[in-house]
Amino acid sequence: MGIKITLENIYKTYKEEGLLKEKKFTNALENINLEIPEGKTLAVVGPSGCGKTTLLKVIAGLENPDSGDIYFNQQKVNDLSPAERKIGMVFQNYALYPHYEARGNLAFPFWIKKTPEKVIDEKIKETADILGVDFQYLLNKKPKQLSGGEKQRVAIGRCIIRNPSVMLFDEPLSNLDARLRAITRVQIKKLLLRFQVTSVYVTHDQIEATSMGDIIAVMNEGKILQVGTYDKLIEDPKNSFVASFVGKPPMNLIEAKIINSHIIIGSKNIPIRYTIRDGEYLIGFHARDIKITSEGIFRGEIFFIDGTPSDNLRILNVETEEKKIIKIEIKESTRFHVGETISFSLPNRIYVFDKISGKRVI
Repeated sequence: MGIKITLENIYKTYKEEGLLKEKKFTNALENINLEIPEGKTLAVVGPSGCGKTTLLKVIAGLENPDSGDIYFNQQKVNDLSPAERKIGMVFQNYALYPHYEARGNLAFPFWIKKTPEKVIDEKIKETADILGVDFQYLLNKKPKQLSGGEKQRVAIGRCIIRNPSVMLFDEPLSNLDARLRAITRVQIKKLLLRFQVTSVYVTHDQIEATSMGDIIAVMNEGKILQVGTYDKLIEDPKNSFVASFVGKPPMNLIEAKIINSHIIIGSKNIPIRYTIRDGEYLIGFHARDIKITSEGIFRGEIFFIDGTPSDNLRILNVETEEKKIIKIEIKESTRFHVGETISFSLPNRIYVFDKISGKRVI
């Protein structure tokens, strides 16, 4: 039976001492309410210092929350150790024992329990079979003899050999180069699909988040702002931070005033079909929705083109006459060059966010 993880009203605060010896308090986690369905993988994304790793540690039992409850299925696990929670963790820095060969790193938890060597050998063989035929060749090597990708495979093997109920990944691929990241990402995904173990995967990489996670949580300043599929986060962001963080490229957001149902940007006055209270807002729209046309009311100069001419899609970075930076997605067959001036209008589909709170209005 799989594990459903539920977090209710989780708070975690760290106390720090400032330069003048004053006490400072940092809210690492603030009112976290989260449910991870059994057998699913939750990918957690957000900027550095937003609380991703703290969230992982609280689920693992490596950190205790100041308040709130953690449940595995119906069992409250606040007072259980990581071992009692049957947690398997894969870290960014591998955390291998340098004086043991890979075989010893896999066997170590069983040595502690005085498990018979025959049973250990069977478990190592089973794990090696799961991780692929070439994994056998790593077993007699010490960590210093292994590449980054090989070290991470050993770390993953050490995790799954214990048959964990929950698997936690803390940016496991960030130390690998692009080629190894792609290879290892596929290997981890195959394992998750095979075992259907409830997992949490912390990353700063949206490609990893979308490929590894069944659902994605976006965090900022200790809060979970929104949980959903990648498409849901892009198409239906609940606030301006999610809109500005998720997507390749993320949504364009520009400051504007709305007066009498008209968007005011510089000297431009654009009517909208919604009735919105007058005030200052952020106007959002996707790069793919913008149409370049000679009749466009905005003019700007292309200062950078992201992508190569052979890419199916490229991104124009444009600075408008109002000094706004806009990203526009273009097709492969369309040709533009840096320094060119283009015209465009706002797309029909726009999003409106409150400038202060970031909350989506439309």
